[in-house]
Amino acid sequence: MLKSTKFDLPDTLLSSAMAYAAEHHTTLTALVIEQLESMTKVKTRDPLIQFSRNLLTKEQAVQVAGLRDYAQLLVAMGDADIPLPSLSQAEIDNQAKMFAELFNS
Repeated sequence: MLKSTKFDLPDTLLSSAMAYAAEHHTTLTALVIEQLESMTKVKTRDPLIQFSRNLLTKEQAVQVAGLRDYAQLLVAMGDADIPLPSLSQAEIDNQAKMFAELFNS
């Protein structure tokens, strides 16, 4: 699981990093993890991060993390400041099509 830590960063760097994270629909935590992994060549085995990266299904993440259900997984991800997995473009297009059909009926 994730361990909490504290960083002292220059205001301008923090502001820029927060803006970058928002533009890329991610979090500062995820950015730091990604950068440290690339520098150290150590890949995390944390199921929350693996789910966030679409490496585990929600069912697998719930089971591996020892959680009760998907709701508990979502709470754990929010508590750890880990972004939800991104949908593929095909999934986004399918949902948009379904919304349009429902909206127009």
